[in-house]
Amino acid sequence: MNSENIPVIIGAGQVTKREASSVQGGSPIDLMAAAVKIAAEDGGVTEKYLQQADLLMTTSLFSDDGIANPPGCVADKLNLTDARCRVSGFGGVMPHAVLHHAMQEIAGGKAGLVILTGAEAQHTMQQAKNSKTFTGWNVASGRPCLPPLTPLGLFDGACETEHIHGLSLPAYVYPMFENALRRRYGCTIEEHAEKIGRLMSRLSLVAAKNPLAWFQHSFTPEEIMTLSETNRNTAFPYTKRMNAMLLVNQAAALLVASEAQAQKMGVNPLKWVYVHGYAEANDHWNVLEREGYGFSPAIEIAGRTALKQAGLTIEDIDFFDLYSCFPVAVQVTRDMLGIPENDSRDLTVTGGLPYFGGPGNNYVMHSMAQMVEVLRRHPGRTCLVTGNSFYMTKHSTAVCSTRSPENNAAATADTRTCQQAVDKRPKYEIDPTPSGRATVDTYTVIYDRDNLANKGIVIGKEENGKRFAAFTPSDPSLFSAMIEKDFCGVTGRVVSKDKINLFTPD
Repeated sequence: MNSENIPVIIGAGQVTKREASSVQGGSPIDLMAAAVKIAAEDGGVTEKYLQQADLLMTTSLFSDDGIANPPGCVADKLNLTDARCRVSGFGGVMPHAVLHHAMQEIAGGKAGLVILTGAEAQHTMQQAKNSKTFTGWNVASGRPCLPPLTPLGLFDGACETEHIHGLSLPAYVYPMFENALRRRYGCTIEEHAEKIGRLMSRLSLVAAKNPLAWFQHSFTPEEIMTLSETNRNTAFPYTKRMNAMLLVNQAAALLVASEAQAQKMGVNPLKWVYVHGYAEANDHWNVLEREGYGFSPAIEIAGRTALKQAGLTIEDIDFFDLYSCFPVAVQVTRDMLGIPENDSRDLTVTGGLPYFGGPGNNYVMHSMAQMVEVLRRHPGRTCLVTGNSFYMTKHSTAVCSTRSPENNAAATADTRTCQQAVDKRPKYEIDPTPSGRATVDTYTVIYDRDNLANKGIVIGKEENGKRFAAFTPSDPSLFSAMIEKDFCGVTGRVVSKDKINLFTPD
């Protein structure tokens, strides 16, 4: 292969600022610029070469109030002269998507050095809002900016009836997936809660050893499962410590170059990390369309494809970071990739989104940056990192190593191939105004901040085979029954009025 078009990760940087700083100097732009400088220092890339970057891409921000043209703002702060600027679009797979785009640009001879970065400063923003001092980040750039890599916005993951019934809120949807997974496993509610506690405790043990983690504390399974003043119920069966931690100040950056450019810049080859396999696919877009819950054809197909590109099996992988916004995401990814439940390998290198931190769309930039460090410490070993967007909708898999790949398959991969395979899977028709007899596929009970159950939500099927979402009656005794006994498979009647659906069990 020609070294001019072999992409390699040459620098990785991360920033975690646990204390809320002033808005001035503490914006996501400031954090991104700091992460890029750390990545440049990590790779030994001088300011002169950094300023010659061909492309700078940032992941889309959740807390972009008062920021116009984020990638342009970062380029301005870094004094980049000619870098094209681009933003990613929304979703947790976006760090992988921009990395793959960078690899394609390099493989196609359109770039020699690409800067990737992203950040959130929601902790600082929230503290400023609490003190009524937040008036926006107030930063803008006049630089031209290319169209987003994907046009997806924050609320594009759900249809109207899903929005109406709470299926556009991850904190409501993932618990519904969890209850369906418990049903698939054949576990009691108590048995499954213990599984979740043990799984998430293992992640927190990794976070406790990571100086960049938001919570540098390991939680026992009991501390994760049991209610306390700092660990309320959120949506059955989840407590707060099972949810991604969004209120963080974190940034990460990767520098990607061609081998030839890396050599020209004098980057030590011992710093080089290659992507050997990459694939992405989305399950049927709307939650109500999915053929079932508690599994994911897209994860299985994308994972298998990335491993095949790399010439590896799941048994060959030494290190994992499985996207962990909620426990069900880890379990389903583990199952779809064929990792045994009792496998001794850790499933995260960071500590996971509930404990390391979940900076909006940018977590995978952190897991990739962390993995770069791990692989450098273990030359020749292999890793697999996954991404997840919306409601276990979009999925990505990257397989990496310090070893040079035999071909450029990962950089030139056509990601549409996986999608074509997923699209052939069975799909349900959505009924926004259901009526008649119905059966519950899965469900959750939502709690308020006083730890009181106040809302029941179900996904069900009508006798005609169509899918629907609905609320249950606001009955405390019903909520108690839904929490104490499996509600999957329960029958009843569903009615619709003014687009709001109500399911009443028999």
